Amino acid sequence: MATDSYTLMNVYKGWDDYQVSLVHAIAPLSREQLLWKPAPHLRSVGGIANHIIGGRIQWFHYILGEGSEELTNQVATWMSNDTVEEKSDELVKWLEASWQLVADALNRWTIADLAQTYRLPYKGKNYDLTRQWIILHVLAHDFHHGGELSILLGMQGLSLPELGDEGGHLSERAPLSKES
Repeated sequence: MATDSYTLMNVYKGWDDYQVSLVHAIAPLSREQLLWKPAPHLRSVGGIANHIIGGRIQWFHYILGEGSEELTNQVATWMSNDTVEEKSDELVKWLEASWQLVADALNRWTIADLAQTYRLPYKGKNYDLTRQWIILHVLAHDFHHGGELSILLGMQGLSLPELGDEGGHLSERAPLSKES
């Protein structure tokens, strides 16, 4: 089978597991745990989760044009809701919705699609960014801020088996050896 017939989800396999780990980390949190921050000038736990969501939506929906008009309307509601970051059910809903946006695209795009470019004006300059650059940027953004979540939740004394305590998200969804 030619490599161009593989979808990008084959290439980025594992990101979906990380998404599940993020949801598992956020879902059980109380309002107080979500609003906790180590210093006044830093983001809260819920603020970081909200930022992960926003990054996915910004790049995949607004820049890459993924998603529907209905999503545009839902995003407008999300953006106007000042209390999203203090509600674990809302954060989980938006983590899942923003991931679906990413997953739908990765399941449709192929390796050949990585070369597609997008013009992005930024601070008075125009950048021609490839789809590959954008995907990697969003993946790195998820991992970076997921690490922040891990640290902030650990500082609160919370156990995080999937994001760090037991080898990262490997513990739950990695395939077991046949000898196990």
